[in-house]
Amino acid sequence: MPKLTTVKPIPISIQYIDDPPTVFQEAWGRQLYVKVELGDIVGWGEVLVYGSGIVDSYVGVFNDVVTPAVTGELIEDASDIYRLISRLEKLLFTAGLCGVVTGAIGGLEMALWDALGKYLNKPVSDLLGPRVRDRLPVYASFPRYSIVDYVVKAVNKALNSGFNTVKLHQHVNDALESIKAIRENIGYGISVALDLNAAFDKPEKALDFLNKVHRYEPYWVEEPTWPPNDYELLAYVTNKSPVPIAAGENEYYIHGFRELAHIGLTYVQPDISKVGGLIKFVDVVKAIAALGKPVAPHHRPHKSILAHLYTLHAASVMSSIAIVEWPLTWVKDIYDIDVEVKDGEVSLTGLKGSGVGVNVDEWALGKYPYVSKYAPLMFH
Repeated sequence: MPKLTTVKPIPISIQYIDDPPTVFQEAWGRQLYVKVELGDIVGWGEVLVYGSGIVDSYVGVFNDVVTPAVTGELIEDASDIYRLISRLEKLLFTAGLCGVVTGAIGGLEMALWDALGKYLNKPVSDLLGPRVRDRLPVYASFPRYSIVDYVVKAVNKALNSGFNTVKLHQHVNDALESIKAIRENIGYGISVALDLNAAFDKPEKALDFLNKVHRYEPYWVEEPTWPPNDYELLAYVTNKSPVPIAAGENEYYIHGFRELAHIGLTYVQPDISKVGGLIKFVDVVKAIAALGKPVAPHHRPHKSILAHLYTLHAASVMSSIAIVEWPLTWVKDIYDIDVEVKDGEVSLTGLKGSGVGVNVDEWALGKYPYVSKYAPLMFH
């Protein structure tokens, strides 16, 4: 029987250096991988830490609780992963089962699924259920750019890279100008979503923006209101909005996602890392689907795709996942496969190997040594 012998968080720093350049170069320049060893089998997970600047806090959760609590445990099938995660939640619930805690748990849990799949010689998706499709829509999620010309350049780059849908993270002060420039320079053949990152604390301000942006046909406008968990305010704006509204990346609990599904959102957006990994993510998607709402999973569009790949495995067995957030560019020397976007979709057939379907090159991770640096992310 395989025993869990190693749980190791590995922080690295891949700066978001790209063309066009982004104002998020430093803030999106941190990654946290999780390596587990199940006997002689290695599994990999990822904690999506960009922007928060609290990588050491995630590592602390591993060192203080996660690693000593699970090292030495036997894992033979999926029920053992459920058992370990349930135990960790009970150990950590007084710290709050959200944010740093669920991020750490999710990173471990993904790595365990990878290791178990390799042990059983099955892809993670086979451990979840029968496949329902082999291709999945994705959209290019941009960082923030300092000028509108860079936004247009990034859209052209996305089109040339196989995408037909993009999402902007521009400041609310130039978001309207940005989508206008896209329509004037490129046209309406590409779908454009706007993520406002909870910019408006007054409903009249949010609705004023939504009424102005309506003419440019946004695919959706994401999180228009602050704070993001004020369901009453979000419901009010959503019900009066002339454009589709999406939200959910800042929700952690299944009852909160049910609330979001009830208030009229066009898409609900759980994040596999924030909710605590694959088990919770699948439960959340099922709950949203049961209320008749499509799911558009959120990811942080930084320089890695490992957590994204776990979402693809879930999407391959769950038809209610409509479209998945994907980085415009990502560092490829970490992995032993490439993931090509074609006609706005990615193929899921390449994920039929054992585990998550890719191997992480630990030596390549060493090329990006972690640098602890205060680089706060301020959306507005």
